[in-house]
Amino acid sequence: MGKLWLIEGLPGSGKSTFAEKICALKGGVFYSEVDAAHPVDLHEIYWVTEPPSHGTILDKIEGGWLVRYDEGEERVGTDVYELPFALHTRIMCERWRRYVTKFEQEERDVIFECALLQNPFTIGMVAQDVSLEAIETYVQEVSSILKPIEPTIVYLELNDVARIFPVVYNERPIEWQQGFVEYYTTGSYASKRNLVGVPGRLRYWQTDSDVSLHCLIGSRFVMSESKMMSVLHLKN
Repeated sequence: MGKLWLIEGLPGSGKSTFAEKICALKGGVFYSEVDAAHPVDLHEIYWVTEPPSHGTILDKIEGGWLVRYDEGEERVGTDVYELPFALHTRIMCERWRRYVTKFEQEERDVIFECALLQNPFTIGMVAQDVSLEAIETYVQEVSSILKPIEPTIVYLELNDVARIFPVVYNERPIEWQQGFVEYYTTGSYASKRNLVGVPGRLRYWQTDSDVSLHCLIGSRFVMSESKMMSVLHLKN
């Protein structure tokens, strides 16, 4: 059986670069967070409660269907990343369970980025301002599901978020800059805390980093009863 690698960290921490190097070194397969072929993540996938009349059905789950639409097709249902956090996490936990069952037949190493921590933070914390306890509970549940395949988690920590954020921000295209800041400063979390513009995004980043490490410690504890996931905490 191959090894599952979960690469995590803030934007600009080097996740994609690190993942690509692991992929080349191990002769594995790398799935980015927006990869249409991703076996777990659901980028631009819709959850539909009625039998779909069009689109590509990926899965049936939680009493509904996961559907991908081609360009120009009418989008029916709700983007999985915009579902209420409780429903979203139930869907994702079931996706992880099904993946673990199949992974036991996988011969190659498989590398994911952002699949464990980033999504619950952006969906739960940024967009919906759910409690940190709810996010931690979800991460620990996924950790329990992953226990049989003993994954390795790599968290790339930025030593100086305040210094590195402007560098990363200025390196990205204008469209990315505008969408990035708007997303992170117009959600429920930012609105309740008056996080505005680039400074607001920076404050969120610092919180994200602290809580992510806290969740990783919890994940390590969950795995410690029998088989243990490896957690590598690397600083940039």
